[in-house]
Amino acid sequence: MAQLIVIAHGIEIREALQGTILQAFLTTNCDRKGAAPAPGENNTWLYPKSAGAKATHEIRVVYKMADLAAALDFDDAFVVYEGHSRFGQGPAFGPERVTHVPEKKKFPVNPWGIHFRMGYDATDTECIGDLFEHSVVPVEYDLTTAAPKGFLPAALVTATTRVRSQEKRIKAKKAKAKDVCGLDGAWRSMDVCQPALSARKTARDDLPLKGRHYYAHKDRTKPEEFLAAVTVGSADLDKAKLACKVFFMASCSSKVHFHAALIRRRKAAKSACQFLLTGEVCAASHATTFLKQVLLKKRDPTSRDQVKKIVKALNGEKKSGNVRVY
Repeated sequence: MAQLIVIAHGIEIREALQGTILQAFLTTNCDRKGAAPAPGENNTWLYPKSAGAKATHEIRVVYKMADLAAALDFDDAFVVYEGHSRFGQGPAFGPERVTHVPEKKKFPVNPWGIHFRMGYDATDTECIGDLFEHSVVPVEYDLTTAAPKGFLPAALVTATTRVRSQEKRIKAKKAKAKDVCGLDGAWRSMDVCQPALSARKTARDDLPLKGRHYYAHKDRTKPEEFLAAVTVGSADLDKAKLACKVFFMASCSSKVHFHAALIRRRKAAKSACQFLLTGEVCAASHATTFLKQVLLKKRDPTSRDQVKKIVKALNGEKKSGNVRVY
């Protein structure tokens, strides 16, 4: 039986360099399975060329969140997600050529705000570089009421401690709302402390910063940047059986954002799935490199010795993000 490999390409990446390189590799080295799909639709391939029923591998390239969820439960599959991590909000999917700020009439629901939830209870994200840039309005995570032992990344654990410390100072001095704006590490209102930004509309006519708070003034140069806490959770991952053999999150800092939730789920599901995760910003064409190693080099990612060679090849790519096995 052919080894199943599922490549899930996220929003924007599907038509970017990574998607182009992948399709070129498949066209050169594989036969398409079935009739050619409509442009931008899922496509399936058999390796090697002309093998027919004797194909050793079946490669499915998918573009929907439901397809990623299903792939994680395919027995013994190798699964690769190549796309954005969105500061830890999770894999994001969408149709072809989605712009940074999708037109509201065509996209009443902004696809940049839809994620496969597989992370901490909350994550820290950039107000300008993420929320405003994509015109998304995720639910705020209130650090003033965060549980002392909540499932949070280290950055928000530290932020929560600082926010609570400042809250005590504020209450003790009975500070007014505007007084809080100058307190580093405090839970500050965008409406009060950054009124111009709070009232600024996106191309979708949204107000993603209105009513929101920030806990850090990350960069005071122009353009300024602020860090906010947004709700994430692991609702989608927690439904997965993780029957797959390998799950490679080829996205920025996936170890930072998703490792804890993945390990927790693997234990709960009594799964043996092996994870390949990046520790840094990633911009390499990892899905194609992974296929080259598995198909052309005939390396097995479930073998301890061979996966080391695969990882070495992945990290040999420019902007690899420092891939490791977990």
